Amino acid sequence: MAQTYPPPSISGLEGASLTTIEADASSLLSILDKHPSLPIFTRSTSGFESVRQTCNSNVTTQPLAIVRPRTEAEVSSVVIHCVGHSPRIRLAIRTGGHDMWERSLVEDGVVIDLRALDQVEVAEDKSSARIGGGIMGGALIRQLETLGLSTPTGFCTGVGYAGWALGGGYGVLQGKYGLGCDQILAARVVTACGEVVDTKDDSELLWALRGAGNGNFGVVVELTIKVYPRPAMLGGYLAYPLADAKNVFAKFQESIADEFPDEFSGDFLCGDVPGLGQTILMLHAWVQEDGDLSKAKAHLEKFQGIGDILLNTVIETTPCGFASSIDPVAAVRLPYHFRTRTVKGITPELVQIFLETEGTIGPSHIISHHAHGAAIKPSPESCFVNRMPHIVLGFGAAPPPPHGPRSPEMDAARAYSNDLATKIKERGMALDSAYMNFSPPEECDTELFYGKETMERLKALKRRYDGANIFFKAYPPLA
Repeated sequence: MAQTYPPPSISGLEGASLTTIEADASSLLSILDKHPSLPIFTRSTSGFESVRQTCNSNVTTQPLAIVRPRTEAEVSSVVIHCVGHSPRIRLAIRTGGHDMWERSLVEDGVVIDLRALDQVEVAEDKSSARIGGGIMGGALIRQLETLGLSTPTGFCTGVGYAGWALGGGYGVLQGKYGLGCDQILAARVVTACGEVVDTKDDSELLWALRGAGNGNFGVVVELTIKVYPRPAMLGGYLAYPLADAKNVFAKFQESIADEFPDEFSGDFLCGDVPGLGQTILMLHAWVQEDGDLSKAKAHLEKFQGIGDILLNTVIETTPCGFASSIDPVAAVRLPYHFRTRTVKGITPELVQIFLETEGTIGPSHIISHHAHGAAIKPSPESCFVNRMPHIVLGFGAAPPPPHGPRSPEMDAARAYSNDLATKIKERGMALDSAYMNFSPPEECDTELFYGKETMERLKALKRRYDGANIFFKAYPPLA
């Protein structure tokens, strides 16, 4: 049976004992001289697998240890210890664990797990908040909503906020408020030498973190972000049969041809929905700052007649309520093989590729994020350059449970995802600007995505803050 992700709270899990650390990872013992209560999970610790696992059960990387610092001072001490150890102990940084390509774990090295850094401190004027570098998007908006506030976050509640935003950050509120990287006002970063740098002292670092900050310049332990009065929301999904894909997508494109309202998301999720079968879910998320949802309801009417509606869950809700409603169909832990392409639009030719590619979707899924409105507004204060109208597609292929990562069914799922990506590229539909949060390392072409000038600025900053490439798991690749 498929598991949901993330698992139940791991905050109460205890780290390894001194005896266990000495047996499993003696090279880390001296960290405890300065921080005796620092939670360290080694392979024989009972909670190790719960702390190690990511949303992709295909990721089997086994770190030497996972360290869960609770303060930036503890983060600094861990970095200094691992970098100064002989031989050097390799490092990786994780927040939510939604990276599909093992970049948040490191074999036989130390993972700095930031999830205990989850504080939220809202400014007096309620226009910004200081947040810990390890907070989940769902936890953030739950806390903000108690104060009548909100901010854009990732697709599922369990997506780590920092990793999502630092890499760009697509979400259902992007049309109205912009991408995740556009929300970042300031940051505190523990660099490769253990120094804590505040972006108020380095505007170039702030520019780079807004779109290329996933580990490249250090460990982001704190962000200051924009927050907004919580808007009214009409949200949920309309489920259509996948067999009717040509008609549904054609009618959708017609509906947004003249106007794509900033308030509307227009994202899709195609996959196998329990009880419904092979389905297209149109995520209808409309936010309205003045509270009047009459335009949203009129807009919803456009989609009532474009196909056979199997299920309509659209209700008046909140951003947190909407994200939570998507978790049951989107936050499922399986052995995924993930590919991505960026396209101009969902054309009949693209839909034909979806339908003709061999193999059924099964528990696999196709995600689409429509970049429009505030998300494509040029921003010289951010290094994230893809500001033209576009759609990011993600193909998360997985075998049906109980088949695992080394099964013929997994091979078939991998072929399905690869075929989709290959056909879209071979037929000239793929744009150069791939989304690196979704991309496998071999497809993360920094110059192609950012352009030569931006790449050189980023590389210069990488040399300044991490010339030895201590954070080698970072992306985009800059070393």
